[in-house]
Amino acid sequence: MRLDAVAVELRPRNAWEATDLGVAMVRRWFWPVYGAWFAVALPVFLLLHLVCWGNWWLVPWLLWWLKPLLDRAPLYVLSHALFGALPDRRQFWRDLPGLLRRQALPALTVRRFDPARSFNLPVAQLEGLSGQARRQRLRDLSRPHRGPAEWLTLVGLHLEIALDLALIALIWMLIPDFVALEFLDLFDDSGPGGQLWLNLVGFIGLTLVEPFYVAAGFALYLNRRTWLEAWDLEIGFRRLAARLAKVGRATPLILAGLALGASLSALPVVGWAAAESPPEAKNPATVIHPLCEMRRARAAELAEAVSPVKRELAELLREPELQVCAVRERWRFQESDSPKRFAEPLTVRSPHTGLAWWFATVVEYLLWFATGVFLAVAGWWLWRRAPHRFVPRRRRPAAPIPRLARGRDETVAPPDAELGAAAWRLWTMGQPRAALRLLYQGSLAGLTTHHAVPLPASATEEECLRLVAARLADPELRDFFQRLTQVWQAAAYGHRPPDDATVESLCAAWTRHFAAATGTPA
Repeated sequence: MRLDAVAVELRPRNAWEATDLGVAMVRRWFWPVYGAWFAVALPVFLLLHLVCWGNWWLVPWLLWWLKPLLDRAPLYVLSHALFGALPDRRQFWRDLPGLLRRQALPALTVRRFDPARSFNLPVAQLEGLSGQARRQRLRDLSRPHRGPAEWLTLVGLHLEIALDLALIALIWMLIPDFVALEFLDLFDDSGPGGQLWLNLVGFIGLTLVEPFYVAAGFALYLNRRTWLEAWDLEIGFRRLAARLAKVGRATPLILAGLALGASLSALPVVGWAAAESPPEAKNPATVIHPLCEMRRARAAELAEAVSPVKRELAELLREPELQVCAVRERWRFQESDSPKRFAEPLTVRSPHTGLAWWFATVVEYLLWFATGVFLAVAGWWLWRRAPHRFVPRRRRPAAPIPRLARGRDETVAPPDAELGAAAWRLWTMGQPRAALRLLYQGSLAGLTTHHAVPLPASATEEECLRLVAARLADPELRDFFQRLTQVWQAAAYGHRPPDDATVESLCAAWTRHFAAATGTPA
C-alpha cells in the first residue's frame, strides 16, 4: 500500500465528514464505479428474472439478499483508484470471480444482517481477514465509528425507498389524464407486467443509492485507520524523506523518523497521563485496558527485533514518562464555542463507572423499546380509525358501454340506437369523461356509417370538424357536432366539464340525429 500515491487528502475527520468524502469519491470516479456496478448487478438482475420465471415477486427479495456480493465491485474500483491504480477492464474481469467467491457464504448468512455492513466490508475484502483475526480487527476499528455506520445503513434504506416512491410519482405525473389509471394501480403486482415494473423501479433505486453507500462506508473505514495508524503523519514523513533525499542529507535521520512514525502509527490511540508510576499501581482495583496490553506487547516485540532502530525505539519506550497507559472516559457537556475536544484533564476510570455505564445502557434500551411500542400502538390505532387510507380504493362498477369497433382498416360498426341514453346514465353515475367519450365516438361512427363522411382513424378533432363541414349537408347536424366537439375538448384537455343541462341536451340531440338512422324511432 503506497500512502504517498493516495488520491485524496487523508486526515482525521469526524464520521459525517468522512461520509461526505465517500460521496465525493463516487463523484470523482463516477463512470468506473458505476461501470463495475452494472457489470455485476445488471446480469444478476436479469438472471434472477429468468430463474424466477412466473414468480417475479421473489426477485426484489433475492436482490436484497445478494447486496453484500454486489457491493464488492464498487469497493474494488474505489480501493484501487484511491491509490492511483484504477483497474482496466481486463484486470477487473480477471479478479471478479475471486472477488465474488471469497467469503461469500458467511457474507450471505451470519453477516448478512450486520447493520454496519459497509464499514466492515473492507476488513474482509481488502485485508482478507476472517475468523478470530477479523473479529479482533473489527473490535479495534468499530469502537467510535460503528454508530455512524449503522445510521448510514438506516439512512440509505430510507433514501432508497424515497427514491422508489419519487420515481413512481414522476411516472404518474407524466401519464395523460385521459388514461384510465389510478395512482395505486402503479403498485399493483398481481400480474407479470406489474411485477416487472415494480422490480425495475426497485433496481433503479438500488442503483442510485448502493454505490454511494459502499463508498461512504469505505470512507469511514479509511478515516478510522487514519485515526489509529496516523496515516497523515506517515504521509508527512514520507514527503519529508522525499525532499531530503533529493539533497542527499540526513539519511540516518530519515530512516529513524520513518521507523518511529511507522511504529507509533501501529499503536492504538490511548490516553496518556504524566505520572511517576502507573495508575494501576496506585489503585489496584483499576482494570488494565486491552489497548494498554497491546501497547506493552508491541514494546516487547520491538525489544526483541533484529533492527537496531527498533531496539533503540524499545529503549525509548521504557522511559518512565511513557510507561503510563490508561483509558479515561467521562460524560461532559459539549461546548459549541470551544474547538478543543478535551479542555479539562480527565480522570482515570474507576470501578463504579462500569456500573453507571451498564445502568445508562439499560435505560437507553428501555427508552428505545418504549418508543417502538408507542409507534406500533399509534400505527395500529390509526389503521383502525382510518382503514380506508390503507386499502386501495375500489372503483364504482361502470355501466356497460357499447363498443365501437374501429381499426386501421377504417371499418366502423354502426352505433347502438340507445347510445344517447347510455351516455346519460354514465353521466348520472359520476363518469363524465366516459359519457362524453361515448357520445363523441358514437357521433364519429354515425357520421361514417350513416352519412358517408370519411373520418380517418388518425384524424384529430379539428380535422374531423373540417371534414364534416365540407362533406355534410345538414346544417343542424353540423352545429350539433361542432358543439359536441367543443364540449369534449374542454372536458378532456381543459378539465372543464359541462353542466347537466348541456349534457342532457347533447344526449337528446344525438338520439334525434342518429337513432332514426339506425332503424329505431326517435
